[in-house]
Amino acid sequence: MQRAKTFDPFEGIDDVPEPSPAETRTALLKKAKRGFVPFRKEFVQKRRGERGADRESVLSDFVTSRQRRALDSLLLLHALWPIVENDPLDIRTWARLLSVSEPCTPNAASKAFAVLDEFGLVKREQEGRRTVVSPLMETGSGEPWNRAGEDPEEAGPGFFVLPHDYWASSLSDRLALPGKAMLLVLLHDTQSPDTPTFTVPLERMAQYYGFSERTAERGYRELEQAGVLLKRVQKIVDHRHPAGRREVHHRALASPFGTHDRMVLQGKTRKAVRIRAAQAAAALGGAR
Repeated sequence: MQRAKTFDPFEGIDDVPEPSPAETRTALLKKAKRGFVPFRKEFVQKRRGERGADRESVLSDFVTSRQRRALDSLLLLHALWPIVENDPLDIRTWARLLSVSEPCTPNAASKAFAVLDEFGLVKREQEGRRTVVSPLMETGSGEPWNRAGEDPEEAGPGFFVLPHDYWASSLSDRLALPGKAMLLVLLHDTQSPDTPTFTVPLERMAQYYGFSERTAERGYRELEQAGVLLKRVQKIVDHRHPAGRREVHHRALASPFGTHDRMVLQGKTRKAVRIRAAQAAAALGGAR
């Protein structure tokens, strides 16, 4: 007599492979649905006319104090804010997200956010045993944050955008601090279609951005090795120069970080937002 097969209620319920930190980061960025993250230009450089001749701003604090992980944490916090604002991540999850290129412990992640707190860029609050982190203004003023570009007075030249391709292409993991800093400088200075190239001389880097020529040169090398830096030397008339003309070094970012690429990305995102808003309004109207 054949024995009846025993029913197993757990059949087909198997463990799935553990995702890598990179897979976790990619999945969360996709949920954010933005495609890019905007930053106020004052994060990179003070506005003209502010007190003092030098224009270095918050970015220089990261460079001069060698706070690469803190900078990574800030950029990722802003990129993921659409999905973590109302559902904060555990510090252990932040540690996973920051472990793509090298291991990051929860204690190291906590220290990175402590640096951002010290810089006046985030607010940390305790909710039971959990530390909740939220962004403050990118200027380091400690003022409450609102998304760059939402204020009509800040539109256009008031902000620049960092495409999510920065993480999706693993560029964020291949660049050291000088490369990250120079990428942000180039994004800052080439946001407008009127200025698609960057021409600030190396000797002006300290005055304009607060870090040395050597740091800028190292950053350029990193971006070139990563395949995202374009260069061209132009000779222009200069009657004070012994040869009657001098060289101007133009640098630009390659796709998908170029000025045109970012304009297209912003246009697609605005269109997608309008479509989602229209769909939500239609669904609401149909429910009444």
